[in-house]
Amino acid sequence: MTDRVLVCGSIAIDFLGSYPGSFADYQERYPIKALNFSLQLGDLRMSFGGCGMNIAYGLKKLGVDCTPLTSAGANFEDHYRAHLEALDICIEYIAVDPAYLQCATAIVVSDTEGNQITAFHAGASRSTLRKLPSEIPDIEHYCLAVLAPEEAPIMLRQARDLKRIGVPVLFDPGQGISEFSREEVRELLDISDYVIANAHEWEILQLNGHLTEAEVMATQRQTIVTHSAGGVDIFERDTAPVHVPAIAPRRLVDATGCGDAFRAGYVFGLINRLPSQACARLGCLTATYNLENPETQRYSFSPEEFSARYREVWGEAIPLG
Repeated sequence: MTDRVLVCGSIAIDFLGSYPGSFADYQERYPIKALNFSLQLGDLRMSFGGCGMNIAYGLKKLGVDCTPLTSAGANFEDHYRAHLEALDICIEYIAVDPAYLQCATAIVVSDTEGNQITAFHAGASRSTLRKLPSEIPDIEHYCLAVLAPEEAPIMLRQARDLKRIGVPVLFDPGQGISEFSREEVRELLDISDYVIANAHEWEILQLNGHLTEAEVMATQRQTIVTHSAGGVDIFERDTAPVHVPAIAPRRLVDATGCGDAFRAGYVFGLINRLPSQACARLGCLTATYNLENPETQRYSFSPEEFSARYREVWGEAIPLG
């Protein structure tokens, strides 16, 4: 067994816009009817994204040896390849399919209170050139596989392969959970060891799976439910629930990708066999760095800076052996 982590998930080009006000104020001034509204943006920029690659970026910053498994469109060659190579992130299992001009693409508009409106197109995510986890050498020795948000058929194909190999799975359904069928939800939960979702996704997961909270939790080693500024709750078998508060940022710049950064920090704790409370604290701290910086793959810290801030916030050192 090694400390390597497989990250299955989308690689995307993000277009990030900021609305210089709050959506709530806009709705109060101009009551929205039939979702017909127009926002004048303060700025618009392109950045590197995709849930899978955002998590891989966070893991790399935390010193974790990770392998992204995904597929990209032809525009990966324009800038994204050089970006990942400069970060020394493995690109061997990013299948570039020239049949698709575009990588997956997200259009995200944020207001000044951290609320977001998101549109997403899968792009090359459905490419048949994508490899299965079993095609990666020594995959049976990886300590964890993260199933980051994608379409259910993609996640199921990878999950079934990982089950056959015997690699533990963290299931992260994301916003797409609303499109998952009862059978898809239940099979993915049956295969997974951990499930992580925000509060809204957690409700939809139960609804679409026709399951109660207790029934979902009974299938997992840990169930992690995030509440944005409200912190995170962790439910673990035969253990009292754990709540960890969020960390107030020194400055709020961009909420895009904070959930992915949290997952990177949490996985860092898991593979170091830390208690769930410490995992969540690491996740919250990584998310805060993301929140304080523009875009999803721009935050940075040294190990010393990260450790010092953990101690500053939580009053103790990171409990690493």
